[in-house]
Amino acid sequence: MQHVSKLRPPLIDVITIQSQVIYGSVGNGIAYRALLKKGLEALQVPSVLFGCPPYYGAPSGGAIPIDWFSGFLDDLLARGVAQRARAVIVGYLGSAMQCQALENWLLRVRELNPAIMLIIDPVMGDYGEGVYVDKPLVDCYRSPFLHLANGITPNGFELEQLCGQPLHSREHAVAAAQGLLNQHTRWVLVTSAPGIAQHDRQVGLLLVTPQETRSFTHPKINASVKGTGDLFTALLTSHLLAGENISSAVLSASAEVCKVLTDAALNGWEEIGSLRALQ
Repeated sequence: MQHVSKLRPPLIDVITIQSQVIYGSVGNGIAYRALLKKGLEALQVPSVLFGCPPYYGAPSGGAIPIDWFSGFLDDLLARGVAQRARAVIVGYLGSAMQCQALENWLLRVRELNPAIMLIIDPVMGDYGEGVYVDKPLVDCYRSPFLHLANGITPNGFELEQLCGQPLHSREHAVAAAQGLLNQHTRWVLVTSAPGIAQHDRQVGLLLVTPQETRSFTHPKINASVKGTGDLFTALLTSHLLAGENISSAVLSASAEVCKVLTDAALNGWEEIGSLRALQ
């Protein structure tokens, strides 16, 4: 039996649960740094641990064993951390078993901490790359697990996987995103959304809530770095925790991502380096 202290844990703003790399700017490798840069207290829970991202070749490491992963989550409850945290971000997961363990944990956290903000980025793949997770994990995202989120940040390809069909227009994307709204999920933000960008030098985003549908665009930055979706979700969370509404938070986060990518492009970096572009 774990010892429960009579002392309170310090306040943690965000628990970020996703992939972790020793070198690289994907998953927690960029989300954690961005959250700290925005002045937030954050903790990392790794779903996988690699020496570097797999796009450099087969890296050392692998998925966190399920007993470890479940234990990490249980430890946060035993210490009282999850009960006081302000937000949880869920990104890349290493297995369907992790998804199932996380669903049970999030249900417990929401019961103990009803005000917590749960944001899920259902990382499954992208245009041009296809699905790069195991199919059972795709099925998990189509299950009630995703319904626990207050907000969801799929890219256009991932939205197609969630609804089970290609999306060729803004209208199709809106309908698919509306189908994900429920009593908990109050907004869906689709990055690289179909039918939004007017030309190939733009990136389109689509925000769907029960009250409105809004489209956004920002310039496509010619940078080779990966992890922009993980960076965006972390920055979006930071602005929401600062009190911005979701529309304002989307604008703020996308502008900051553009600044970071511009800095990376100017320096010719292979990964996102300094986050000096963030305020």
